Amino acid sequence: MEVGIKAEQPDPMKIIKTAKDHAAALEELEALMIANPPPGSEGSEKIELLGFLIETYEKEHHPIPPPHPVEAIRFAMEQQELKQTDLVPYLGSKSRVSEVLSGKRELTLAMVRKLHEGLGIPLKSLVGEASAELPSRIDPGCYPVKEMFIRGFFAAAFGTDWSKVKEKAEEMLQNFFRGRESDPLGAFNRQTTTKKSKVDTSAVHAWRCRILDRASTLDLPAYDAKAVDADFIKDLTKLSRFPTGPVLAQQALHEVGIALVVEPHLTGTHLDGAAIWHPGGFPVIALTIRHDRLDNFWFTLFHELGHVKLHLKAGTEDAFIDTDIDGASEKEIERQADGFALNAFVPEQEWDQLCSLNHADEIKAAAKKLAIHPAIIAGRLRREANDYRKHRTLIGQGKVKELFDLP
Repeated sequence: MEVGIKAEQPDPMKIIKTAKDHAAALEELEALMIANPPPGSEGSEKIELLGFLIETYEKEHHPIPPPHPVEAIRFAMEQQELKQTDLVPYLGSKSRVSEVLSGKRELTLAMVRKLHEGLGIPLKSLVGEASAELPSRIDPGCYPVKEMFIRGFFAAAFGTDWSKVKEKAEEMLQNFFRGRESDPLGAFNRQTTTKKSKVDTSAVHAWRCRILDRASTLDLPAYDAKAVDADFIKDLTKLSRFPTGPVLAQQALHEVGIALVVEPHLTGTHLDGAAIWHPGGFPVIALTIRHDRLDNFWFTLFHELGHVKLHLKAGTEDAFIDTDIDGASEKEIERQADGFALNAFVPEQEWDQLCSLNHADEIKAAAKKLAIHPAIIAGRLRREANDYRKHRTLIGQGKVKELFDLP
């Protein structure tokens, strides 16, 4: 009788690398299970080893996807004997519970955090990622999120309808800050406040991050500190004479690697401007145009430029301004920046001859001689006299925002 030759089969006890190996291992395991060897026997140990090899192969080549978040939530409800009303503290309301469980509403980061921490549901089951981690918590209540949303601080992907996305406030903040929510961004801030004013430091921080983001989009040459010399500063003051002077000044600063960003202030910040060193290696001057007047624009711009020239640190990635300076030092630094701005337009010795000017024609003539805008002299006269009823027709009221398309 002719004996048939049995085809050689892969050894199922070796590491399973192919589908053929896997099929042979399954076949061998099934045969051993049918034989039902006694515990502790060679066959029993072989079953255990085959099971391990098969499971290892299947995890790598046929991973089981995590359950859908709704399935994970329903499983937790069943295990913990919870009703839908018991989910209200985690999802927000009865209607939201129904919408989530029916698949009509996606989970927000706040919901995921509460379900994970409160009910112990694994993150990978809630977000569908095996290596998912919760980001550090950001409290939306600490930031003017709605104002930031309306102002376009957040990615366009979140939409344009606040009523539809407000529950994703933390996601928007996470996307905006990108880990910077606790960074000590140092800056020289020019703030106009009264004794009763309370500064919202969280809003100030958000505004600074916005400034850095906007500055990052600019195509600037390398910052050239030597180019910002006495001649450059003098030429910059002369630009004030032109109707589009503020825009021309922005262009001139960009040409020497200084970013000038115009970004309205956020409520509670009382900011007029700031000087910040960008991590990308260049100075940023930011103006809010909170007071839409030419005199205020030019004084604030040169005040911040004074900080860039006199105080702004550079040379290292984390070269921000020391924000822990004492009150006396801060006042001195601000006094120096004020002095820089004032003397840039009118040298101190010349101001002694102008400080008594009172008539519009005199102010215009003096400004023409100095090659600067009359608003600069008029604004200084108003401040020094502490009388803001004077020279209203000379200060360029309502002449700045329109140049930068601000509302």
